[in-house]
Formats: sequence, structure tokens, C-alpha cells
Amino acid sequence: MRFLTAGALSGLYGLLVLVVVVSVAALSLIGVGLLLAGPASVLLRRWCDRERGRVGRALGRPIASPYAPRTSAAPSSAASTSVASNSGASTSAASTSGASTSAAAKPPRDHRVADGTLARDLTALLQRVVVGIPLGVVAVVLPLTALQALALPAYWWAMPDGKPADQLFEITSWWLALASGLIGLAGLAVWAFGAPAVAAADARLGERLLAATRDQELRLRVRIEEQRRRSAVDVHSAELRRIERDLHDAAQNRLVAVSMFIGTAQRQLTTGKGDIATTLAKAQDASRDALAEMRRIIRGVYPPVLAEEGLVPAVGLLADRMQIPTRLRVDGPAPTAASVDAALYFSIAEALTNVAKHSGATACDIHLTWRDGDEGMRVITTVTDDGRGGAEPAKGSGLAGIDDRIGALGGTVAVDSPPGGPTSVRMELPCES
Repeated sequence: MRFLTAGALSGLYGLLVLVVVVSVAALSLIGVGLLLAGPASVLLRRWCDRERGRVGRALGRPIASPYAPRTSAAPSSAASTSVASNSGASTSAASTSGASTSAAAKPPRDHRVADGTLARDLTALLQRVVVGIPLGVVAVVLPLTALQALALPAYWWAMPDGKPADQLFEITSWWLALASGLIGLAGLAVWAFGAPAVAAADARLGERLLAATRDQELRLRVRIEEQRRRSAVDVHSAELRRIERDLHDAAQNRLVAVSMFIGTAQRQLTTGKGDIATTLAKAQDASRDALAEMRRIIRGVYPPVLAEEGLVPAVGLLADRMQIPTRLRVDGPAPTAASVDAALYFSIAEALTNVAKHSGATACDIHLTWRDGDEGMRVITTVTDDGRGGAEPAKGSGLAGIDDRIGALGGTVAVDSPPGGPTSVRMELPCES
């Protein structure tokens, strides 16, 4: 009954969506509706997503979506420079910022008309309106009516003229009252045994309309792979630009200073004027600064602790550097590819920087766990804080950059940050990427 009743409510909401879609389609004939086609398409998609989740919960299995994942919005430049404080790795989030900017600059094409997804969405919407609303009404009205008919023998004799006004036939004797009770009992039996079967059939029909077909799944995989490759190329290109910028703006300037001091010392040695020892000391200090800068850049490319000791000790070092109490929990560690280690390390560093700068938290928890499933070994990382919450990728908190970095390796990122907290960032990656 719960599924059918929820189906009626979903049908009423779907009726509103249908009115909007039909109105936009009609207005498109004169050109005005074209401006509203995007919002109407998003509204239809959200309804289908909600319905897909509802039907999946009823069937006990997830329903594959035919939609390609949306690309993330680019984070702000302020957020893209926040990793260094936690990782000592020279703002690796800058690379993700550049990647997400290029991804946002070219939104993915809408293939829903070409592959039939839009037609199936509209069919599912009509099915829910035409079938779901009546089934929900019957699921609510039938047991109430049956209960009333079943209870009628107890009070029919006390009603004026012996006939309750809402009965199908006049009750003038105990035999008719007993017949009414039997009808009510039969109605309850039909409801008790028939409602689950009808709900199951309705759910299976919804699954057939909402689930991706095999062709749609193949097209979706191709589009996801294309997006993943573009994201990986963008991340790599932005990382190269960051390294070039660091070498030019920092290391090169310090090497130029070393060269200038050595040149000055040479002139002093030739002319015999000036304090050569002081000039050479300045050159030595400048060379030390240049060496320190080069080491910082190297740590930004791939931190030595990550290469020498692995992911868990490297993340533990990040936790130790946090200004607020941060606990690291590790379950079932397993070997992971170097690219996965780097992606998780910099993503965790960015998440911890967000916690330190924006959350107002007093405690933080990092949970690393490895799970072996149908898709192979996967590593799942969760960063949770007890801060104020309200984190959104579109606000430039660096979350979009994390999504790009993890998504480039076929992973997923889920952010749960209700107002008032707590905030949880869940990152999942295949161990071999």
C-alpha cells in the first residue's frame, strides 16, 4: 500500500511536470518555449531520477540510469590554492581548478532525443499519471470502504430508516447487513492479497520504462569514458602549467639571484673591490632557497613520503599536520596504483584544507577502507568533520576539483553537507587505474 500511495503522490507531481513539458513544447512552436526547454528537461530528469530511486527501493535493486553524469562546476581560484598548507605540495588543487574550468566551458551535449531516453522518460511520466494515480486512490479507498462495510452489521439498525446514506444498497434486514459484512471481508482480502501483487507489477513496469536499455548503457559508457579522458587530459595539462608556473615564478628567480651574486663576486675578484665573502654568502643563501623551492615543487608533483612509504603513512602525516584533532582509521589495506595514491592523497589534502579553513570544526575523521566487490578491489575514503556544514561544489570550496581528479580515474565523489553539519566527503576509486 505504501508503494501505491507514494505512486499516486508521484503521479500528481508528474502531472505537474507533464503540464510544464507540454506547455514548453507548445510555446516552442512560436520560439518562446526554446528558452525554457533546458529547465523543463532538468525538471523531467529530476522526476525520473526520483521515480527511479523509489522503484529501485521497492524492488530491492538499483535501477541503472541512462543519463551521463553532469560535469562539475569550476572551483574558485581562491580555493584552488589551498592544498599547500596541509600537504606541503605546492597547491595541487590548482591543477584541478584548471581542469574543471575547461570541463565547465564545454558542457556535454544532450543525447536524450537521439538515443530515445527522452521518449522513455515521457512514457514513464504518462504511465505514472494514468496508472499510478488511480492505483494509489484505490489502494487507499478500498480498505476504508471494506472496513466500513465489514462494520455495518454492528450499527445499521441504529441508522434512520435502517440505511446508511453511503451504502450501495439499502440495508433492511440482518441478512443484508451480513451480506454487507461479507462484501467488506472480501474487499479486505482482495486488498491484502492483491495490493502487493499489483504493487510488484507496477514496480516492474516502472523499471522497464525507467531503466537504461542495453544500447543506452553502451552509449552511456562511451560518453562517460570520453568525459573521463577529457578530464584526465585537463588535469594533466593543468598540472604541467602549474609546474611551469612554479618553476618560472619561484625556482627560476632564485637561480637568477644565485647567478647575479656569483657575477658580482667575479667582478669583485677582478677589481679587488668589495667584500667577496659577503657576496658569496648571499649566493650560498640564494642557492639554498632555490634548492628548497625545487624540493617543494617536487613534493607537489609526487610527495616523497607517498613514494617511499605509501598512501596510509602519507595520509597519516596529513592528519598529524592538522590544527584540529584528526583521527585516521584504516580497514583492510591493499596495494593501489601510484596514480590512485596520488589522486587520493591530493584530494584528501584538499578536503582537509576545506575543513581547516571553512568548516569551523573541532574534530575531523578520515576513514580509509578497501573492499573487494564485483567490480574488483576498490578503495573508499571518507573525510568527516563536525563543522557548520553547507559545503557546495559551486561555491568554490575545492570540491569540484576533487570531483575532477577522482573522476579522471573512474572514481566517484559524494558530498553530504546539510546546514549545521556534519560534512562528509566520500571518495571511491578502483585500486587499479
